[in-house]
Amino acid sequence: MIGRALGVLTTEGDSVLPRGYVANPETFDFPIIAEKVEGAYMDRLWARDSSIEPALIVAAERLVKRGAVAVASDCGLFSWHQPAVAAAVGVPVILSSLLLLPLLLRQASRAAKIGLLSVSLPSPYDDAALGIENSADRSRVVFGGCEGAYEQSVKTRYPAEVTISEKMAGLEADVIAGATRLRASHPDIANILLTCTAFPCVAPALRKKIGLPVYGITDLCRLTMGALH
Repeated sequence: MIGRALGVLTTEGDSVLPRGYVANPETFDFPIIAEKVEGAYMDRLWARDSSIEPALIVAAERLVKRGAVAVASDCGLFSWHQPAVAAAVGVPVILSSLLLLPLLLRQASRAAKIGLLSVSLPSPYDDAALGIENSADRSRVVFGGCEGAYEQSVKTRYPAEVTISEKMAGLEADVIAGATRLRASHPDIANILLTCTAFPCVAPALRKKIGLPVYGITDLCRLTMGALH
């Protein structure tokens, strides 16, 4: 058993795990342990297939038994199952960066907007996933897509002749382009929230390029684990 570790629920399939990715042990200064969720393929997550929820809970419970003091995930689309997993385990559950959204709304002026960057548009997240009931707050949330980012991301198997550094360069270009388009459409954006768990890999470059605070799942993980240590 590994003590004081962050548990990470992972999707099915092979993933490349560069530094900065939530499931890479080199990303954090605390240990992580991972459990693959049986049947959690990307097409089922995009379809909001509720039948994967029992397997998700089982995997989360295994993480806790192995010593996880908090449970995160390697895909923001697990957010649909946040309430069920949180109810099933006795540790903090942080399946998606969307949990930061209420904080970011309060952090900024009421006249400012919060930009949510997803893999593509339309955004897969509805009002229930956002967790915002106030219509004034909801009007401040705007969506941007990083078309092309999924193909470049750590979720996708890549040809042997393409290096991980080339993949990450492509991901960086796509995410910066998506953020630039979003800011051009909404110049009153105060913060950027990355909904895809691959995007934090290129967050430092994005912050430098656009000059705005950028948040993602890895920031939420550090906040949660810091509160527990």
